[in-house]
Amino acid sequence: MTIEDELRGLMVKKSGSVNKFASECGVPYSTIASIFRRGVINTNINTIIKICQALQISADELSNGRITYLAEVAHPLIEFEKLSKDNQTRLLAYYQALLDSQEDKA
Repeated sequence: MTIEDELRGLMVKKSGSVNKFASECGVPYSTIASIFRRGVINTNINTIIKICQALQISADELSNGRITYLAEVAHPLIEFEKLSKDNQTRLLAYYQALLDSQEDKA
């Protein structure tokens, strides 16, 4: 399933149809249809932002080919701010180590 297919499914789930979703978020249906044909990566950033705001998903994650709800992104960031500076440093080091180990396997 492509990211465009996932987007279509979210739009239909939210509004009942892609056409109705387009109307609700203020993006022409033809523009959304073009996204499905040409791909998310070839879409104007302002259009992507409108769509992501309406679906409550991360535009940054979408640009990386993933759909992530804003609540999933925001919660860990909010909790991070509650940590002491020392624990923030530890967590960032651990996070970097995870990224490094993931890149080694790729």
